[in-house]
Amino acid sequence: MGIGRSFWGMLDETERAAMLAAATRRTFGPGTVICHQGDETRNVLVVSRGRVRVSRFALNGDETLLAVRGAGDIIGEVAAIDGQGRSATLTAVDDVEGILITANAFIRLCERHPRVVWAVLRVVVSRARAAGDQQDLRTGPSLQRVAGVLLGLAHRDVSDMIATVPLSQRELAAIAGISRETLVRALKTLREAGIIATRRSHVEILREDELRAVCGI
Repeated sequence: MGIGRSFWGMLDETERAAMLAAATRRTFGPGTVICHQGDETRNVLVVSRGRVRVSRFALNGDETLLAVRGAGDIIGEVAAIDGQGRSATLTAVDDVEGILITANAFIRLCERHPRVVWAVLRVVVSRARAAGDQQDLRTGPSLQRVAGVLLGLAHRDVSDMIATVPLSQRELAAIAGISRETLVRALKTLREAGIIATRRSHVEILREDELRAVCGI
């Protein structure tokens, strides 16, 4: 989702100004844990710059990466609304800047600005659809699985031209449910077709339409 179609991108200038007035600006260095799964914190974070890993941890400590959020994305809205503990751990991938809003302040904003509620609803629905699509793709051929994972985890920069997935091959293989060797072969196929470019610990999507065609979507 590019910044223009992100939560922040769906707001008008009045709504953005209201959110900024209720928020405090925060920065997080690479690797900083913003909050842990199960925490009772209710703060909502809107990312201005950088990327945030959203992960869940099993009782044995195994990590499942759920998403990578970036500029314009809202995080923590569910905990603010339902009052429950954090459903995931948030970790800064690189230098992250954003605005932090307490749950009470966020609820007041939603009451005063109905379009903020609509933007949150669109985000929640979009993420639910993406989660369902990812689950369906996990049962397909390895190339389709890898393409689906890349699309699901990609976040575009402000230019909305190139989507980047900031993950290692080990992490991508685990999410796709395939071996690292199988992942390497799939990435090579996509790279040779000019659909992606690979760098150290991240993948750039160069031709999104063709990658979607691989997934059949």
